[in-house]
Amino acid sequence: MNLPNKITVSRIFGTLLFVILASYPETWSNHLLVWRIGYVVGFLSAVSDWFDGYYARKLNMVTDFGKLMDPLADKVFTIACFVIFSAKGYIPAWITVAIAAREFTVTGLRTLAASKGEVIEAKNIGKVKTTLQMLVLALGGCFWVEWLPTEGPIYQYIWPGVLYSIAALTIYSGWEYMWNGRQLYMQDT
Repeated sequence: MNLPNKITVSRIFGTLLFVILASYPETWSNHLLVWRIGYVVGFLSAVSDWFDGYYARKLNMVTDFGKLMDPLADKVFTIACFVIFSAKGYIPAWITVAIAAREFTVTGLRTLAASKGEVIEAKNIGKVKTTLQMLVLALGGCFWVEWLPTEGPIYQYIWPGVLYSIAALTIYSGWEYMWNGRQLYMQDT
């Protein structure tokens, strides 16, 4: 297994560790320390997405495993983070559901395309969406919300505005994939 693929696999394990630490019960001692360690792990997992792609291209180590697992690791990380942050009340549940629905729908479309011998490559809008989600989760979820006071403009106005923008971009991105791939699922009706 090459270096980029090891980084991708580490993101999946990092996501699991993040979820375990961020789910540490509030009633137990040292919960804030454990949560903050979890958020650092989550931040490092998000940042690892850039490194695996960078090294895969720079070292010419793009593999079929990486093409499959990198987007899957992104989806696992993204959905896990949104679920945790929704459970903590940082993100409205409808945003988490919309994002998970988009991810599963596009994955289903890609699976349908693969069954017909076609490949749906990542579109620029999908790459932008993933990058912005990772930034929001890594910076916003892990730092702004946990370490800044819940009163004031960041938490009351900026954070919701960022979340609604990400949700709108995610929904639009999913719609674009479905519209551009409509010939795949229209054939079966």
